[in-house]
Amino acid sequence: MMSDTIDPLKSRRKPVQQRSVMTQGAILDAFVRLLVEKGYAGLTMRDIAVVAGVGVGTLYEYFPGKKSIAAHCIQQRFNGVGCKMEEWIKEVQGTPLLGLVEYVLDQLIVIHRRHSEEWSALIFLARQVSNKHVFQALYHKIAGIWEQAFAASSDVHNYPRKLPQVVHAAVYGLLYQTLMLTPEKLKSPEFSMQLRALVMGYLQIPSR
Repeated sequence: MMSDTIDPLKSRRKPVQQRSVMTQGAILDAFVRLLVEKGYAGLTMRDIAVVAGVGVGTLYEYFPGKKSIAAHCIQQRFNGVGCKMEEWIKEVQGTPLLGLVEYVLDQLIVIHRRHSEEWSALIFLARQVSNKHVFQALYHKIAGIWEQAFAASSDVHNYPRKLPQVVHAAVYGLLYQTLMLTPEKLKSPEFSMQLRALVMGYLQIPSR
């Protein structure tokens, strides 16, 4: 685990111009590709530079090392999911909570299924290199988006004492545990059924 005193997200060059943004994107994409192919221990900064199509010197202008690249990749992926969730919520806002949540769940499965091997590698890596505070911030950000989902529904008042944080914990636990251990299961309709049953079961249990 990376020391809490180190900021893994502090890059050497902040991409501002379009070319710099594209260069950083190529570096992050190259890292993920190599992570799947070689594993974290097996890839080097030189490998990343070659696949990204940049010089090693240029690579170090952007990132001080591969831990920094790893941290940026992890944050980018999770932030990307958060942005997508906000888009999905807007698409169905004002609808009943059960339908809204089911729609978001289905979209989450699709987006993770498309690149399940990459997600599996990144989730394992997050346990190794993520700064605790960065991890907590990402976790709470997604939990906050589930709060937005509840607030966007038309009948949230019908679900007293149901907590969006519990929905987030259930989804996060089953989805990412499956991605780590058996990512191929995301392709099965059974996984979708189980995730829906877990979340919908919680929401439909009568409150006392």
